Amino acid sequence: MKDDLACQLRIALKTSNVIGIASDHGGHELKDYLTKRLREAGAKVIDFGNHQLDPDDDYPSFVVPLAHALAAGRVGCGVAICGSGVGAGIVANKVPGVRACLIHDHFSAHQGVEDDDLNMICLGGLVVGHALAWELLMTFLTAEFSGKERHRRRLRKVMELENRPSRNVISPPNNAGDIDPPDDPTAPPRIFFIRHGETEWTFTGQHTGRTDIPLTALGEDEVRGWGQRLANIPFESVLTSPRQRARRTCELVGLGDDAETEPDLAEWDYGDYEGIRSVDIRKERPGWSVFGDGCPNGESPEEVAARADRLIARLRTMEGNIALFSHGQFGGVLAARWLGLSIVEAQHFTLGTASLSILSNNPHHPEVSVIELWNALPHGVSRAALAPHPHHQMPMIQRAFQQWENEGGNTSAVKPSELL
Repeated sequence: MKDDLACQLRIALKTSNVIGIASDHGGHELKDYLTKRLREAGAKVIDFGNHQLDPDDDYPSFVVPLAHALAAGRVGCGVAICGSGVGAGIVANKVPGVRACLIHDHFSAHQGVEDDDLNMICLGGLVVGHALAWELLMTFLTAEFSGKERHRRRLRKVMELENRPSRNVISPPNNAGDIDPPDDPTAPPRIFFIRHGETEWTFTGQHTGRTDIPLTALGEDEVRGWGQRLANIPFESVLTSPRQRARRTCELVGLGDDAETEPDLAEWDYGDYEGIRSVDIRKERPGWSVFGDGCPNGESPEEVAARADRLIARLRTMEGNIALFSHGQFGGVLAARWLGLSIVEAQHFTLGTASLSILSNNPHHPEVSVIELWNALPHGVSRAALAPHPHHQMPMIQRAFQQWENEGGNTSAVKPSELL
């Protein structure tokens, strides 16, 4: 493959969502070489180690953290290296959501992505030379998943194996040569709850209920990160809040054509507190919490809980994967009521913008409601990286407490300074 500037720019554009790389001693030299070349090409790289040559280190110590970061969306794709590349591939594929493969040739490097949505390339540091490894990596990075239905169908079967390992989700062909359906076609619904992306008011911490405010440019960018990650999931139903910030998020994820507007997914009606921050409200009402006190001329906690219960009752009549596009504090209420908790407990379920959470049931005890995933974020740059703000100069724990307080959490029992 020709190593020219145009190709390097393609890599930089394709990999703007960050590349993770890891190796043990067998791939240490190759890792350093590839990391340097990637950064020279304009890519953003996170090195998961080992950061020094240690002949006694073990590849799982570095590949597993990379795999978990990839599955969680903190990096967009991965490069795992050991002596042969075999061990790195074996351990990476133990993490659900990772599709890793040992690559030695260009055909497999691009077809693995185009047909199988490969998201981690494994290389043998003692097998392939530096020049070939770089060419294979460029082929992998510049390839794109085709999205063809036959490939999506096959990936859905892979995902079923990951999500329900105890079930016989792929049965032997019957006499007609067809594949039998899963054992339990009426399994409880699996709820994918996506909070909308950033708006100007979510950034400043102002309560945003009825105000129909649009996403910021960064808000649109951050929700696009879920598009490809959810592309392989067959959704039986898609429901969205009537607010444009939720509807736009749904469109950017790629599910807008199938969406139904659901009024019960709207954010809390903050009444007189619309557009005001929690810290400012507490100057007049010390100890106030939206989950316990509600809002004057807006909704009470009981009214929001009733909305959530009504929605849950509807969801319980549905089957398969269901996508919901909604808001932060209503999402906390929905999680609490899904688990049968009182609405005041919703204060413990905080949600970031453009986050994904999954509500489901214990596969071994279907009557038990569970939170399968909570507040997972797609890859992407942070607001702090784009615009300096005094808020971002705080230590991380203070920033987390301030955001939690602004969104209605009760932090009166503990002060951030006590944890520093």
